[in-house]
Amino acid sequence: MIIREDAIYGRQSVDRKDSISIESQIEFCKYELRGGNFRKYTDKGYSGKNTDRPKFQEMMADIRRGLIKRVVVYKLDRISRSILDFATMMETFQEYNVEFVSSTEKFDTSTPMGRAMLNICIVFAQLERETIAERVRDNLVLLARTGRWLGGVTPLGFVGEKTAVTDAEGKSRSAYKLSVVDDEMSRVRTIYAKFLEFQSLTKVATWCIQNNIKTREGSEFRMRTVRDILTNPVYCTADEAAFDYFTKLGSDVCFEREKADGKHGLMPFHRTEQNGKKQLRLPPEEWIISLGKHKPIIQSEEWIKAQEIISGNAGKSFYRPVKNQVSVFSGLVRCANCGSIMRPRINSNARREADGSQTFYYMCELKERSRLKNCQMCNVNGNVLDKLLCDEIMNFNKPSSNVGKQLDSILRQIEKKTGGNREQTEELTKQLSEKKRMIANLMKTLAMNEPTSTLFEYTKNEVERLDSEIKNTENELAKLSYISEQDDKRSEHVDMLVRSLGEFRERFAELSVVDKRDFMRKIIDRIEWDGENAHIFLRRTAG
Repeated sequence: MIIREDAIYGRQSVDRKDSISIESQIEFCKYELRGGNFRKYTDKGYSGKNTDRPKFQEMMADIRRGLIKRVVVYKLDRISRSILDFATMMETFQEYNVEFVSSTEKFDTSTPMGRAMLNICIVFAQLERETIAERVRDNLVLLARTGRWLGGVTPLGFVGEKTAVTDAEGKSRSAYKLSVVDDEMSRVRTIYAKFLEFQSLTKVATWCIQNNIKTREGSEFRMRTVRDILTNPVYCTADEAAFDYFTKLGSDVCFEREKADGKHGLMPFHRTEQNGKKQLRLPPEEWIISLGKHKPIIQSEEWIKAQEIISGNAGKSFYRPVKNQVSVFSGLVRCANCGSIMRPRINSNARREADGSQTFYYMCELKERSRLKNCQMCNVNGNVLDKLLCDEIMNFNKPSSNVGKQLDSILRQIEKKTGGNREQTEELTKQLSEKKRMIANLMKTLAMNEPTSTLFEYTKNEVERLDSEIKNTENELAKLSYISEQDDKRSEHVDMLVRSLGEFRERFAELSVVDKRDFMRKIIDRIEWDGENAHIFLRRTAG
């Protein structure tokens, strides 16, 4: 004979920081059962939008085997947030005569009213969720069509200015528009003028470096930064030529041609989208082009001409890569004066070294790009520097070795940090145990006394407060655990690095330049050349 049991189901989604913990959910459900045996099913880190949850599926399988008589949850949305999934689940419950109870919402499917209210709530829950999502999407598109600035980092030359607007209901609401920053905008106008003169992104970037023209953040203009400015429609005058241009591209132009009177700039939207960590450029036919609230900056014929030049240069190579088969430390050597990478440069007419190898030099990138104007760091013979650095790496175990001293320093730092983390972990673990004990006592008190609404509400609030503190403590413990794991990995990396350095020393003569370079990039963060000496800095992840 099969004995049917009660079942408790708990779920906590990883994207809901404010949700009550599974442990506290179980305690509330146990109170609802008033003792007796029960089966426990919990899914941590799963959304309620679908039923693709391992323990939920296990519970449903047990229901079909006739093992469950009642399912108790802390709250309705713990078991389902979809009308279709909930309806399917309830059909199964009815087929196998299984009751459903929500402990805090007091839904009980053993009564007709309980079943009716339950269905109404799940319908409204999904309707609200879908309505909010649709409303957000529609509002973004609607706001984009009005030409407002929707927030975020403003393009160079602009700042977001808060203004008041009156909506269709006559209510005053806050909005933002772009206002010109004169100093920055003069740089934008200069970039457009120089590009139309040089017709080269690289030459514009070099000219900016030579003339000490920098970005808002104070960094050097790069080719990509220049391109982003030149291709942004926000600078283009909203006139008939611009209207026709974007219409021909297939963009969603959100104003009539008659309104393109040249008194405003354009406001572009939906030109990019986030794909993981990458930001992808969208084709023009997916752009939204509206009439901006800001002043026009660049005449449309100049802006469109810039697009034609960029398009015509698309097949050209702006960089001439050097086949590097001679430099061991390529990409690692930096100029101590300006912080730029020092690239290996090979002069085919230069003399060869005594061993027959081709002579090359490390040259500061900023020095090269600015034509010696912004940095005058002297070049360094790459053949000599590579040999000296390799010798230093291979002699890491000598007392005078700078590399060996760094390894010892890293190990001491790890040991000191590990000791402090251990003490903090012990203290937080004690606090966690105490808070869980307090929750258990609260539930015990609730079970031993008359279950009045006041007592129930007080217990519920206290449990939720303690549960919030527990989650904070657990987060701190998780952080400490992660840090400890990383420290252990660093310690292991140091040991592995020492072994690898020994193997590298033994195999050095037989390794190719490429193999040596690959190895060096795994262990070295950077090498700084100050004009006389080179200083090695190991990768912190490697130690």
